[in-house]
Amino acid sequence: ADRAEAYTEGGDSNLQREAEKVGPRNYIFDAGQSRRIRAELFKVIDSSDVVVAVLDARDPMGTRAPHAEDFLKKEGKHKHLVFVLNKCDLVPTRVTAAWLKLLSREAPTVAFHASITNPFGKGALINLLRQFAKLHTDKKQISVGFIGYPNVGKSSVINTLKKKKVCKVAPIPGETKVWQYITLMKSIYLIDCPGTVQPSGNSEEDAVLKGVIRIEQLRHAEDYVEELLKRVKPEYVRRTYDLTSWSSPTDFLEQYGRRIGKLLKGGEPDTNAAAKLVLHDWQRGRLPYFVLPPDFAPRAGGADTAGGG
Repeated sequence: ADRAEAYTEGGDSNLQREAEKVGPRNYIFDAGQSRRIRAELFKVIDSSDVVVAVLDARDPMGTRAPHAEDFLKKEGKHKHLVFVLNKCDLVPTRVTAAWLKLLSREAPTVAFHASITNPFGKGALINLLRQFAKLHTDKKQISVGFIGYPNVGKSSVINTLKKKKVCKVAPIPGETKVWQYITLMKSIYLIDCPGTVQPSGNSEEDAVLKGVIRIEQLRHAEDYVEELLKRVKPEYVRRTYDLTSWSSPTDFLEQYGRRIGKLLKGGEPDTNAAAKLVLHDWQRGRLPYFVLPPDFAPRAGGADTAGGG
């Protein structure tokens, strides 16, 4: 009788239950969050005297790594943090200046355009690193670690400083697999580290549009074009793709697919292939877009209202 009273349906393993419907997990959205890459990140921070956080000038706050910054504040107060606003050539000068002013309250910030032949900000960054080297008179040389999201251009910044291609770069995320030491000058070493992503808080759209995901791995690329079209001003989309108007993201992709000849059997436009091309253009900076700093007052009719952010 006691056993009968203690019986619960939930604890009966012999009852047949419906299988829980769990869709297949899309592991590509874990890019940059593997235990190995996170371990690499903290290893780089531990080994560095100066930590350079490379940010995308189009979305500086969105490409910061708060967990790494918190770790520096708690565990590495003796280490120096520097922000580098890379890709500042894709953003109006006034917007870059406003971000510099805002971020400089937290750490020294340098605007940068990574290019071996025509760089910008290279002298300012090297001078800053030299000053840090002078502070550490007890050491023969200091180590400078580069951290940031995949695809913000960490390896490109190092190549610019070295004036030659010492790190493998590609316009796709995840090209840097392991970390490497590069000598900048007798007193300064540079460490290139695989990109690290904030462990949580990125929606799938954010992960795709921040360049964390390799576009060719997306199964349904067209799902992310709606968010992209919200962020970019329509006139820039019209100018880039030579389309006059569209009623929905699907209509936009169908028109673009027909225009460039991306067709399936039966002559239907291949919207997935068209979407991947549009997302590639976004990742490479062909579509003008940037986030405005808080309290930014754009000029009337000026180019710096083009953020769409």
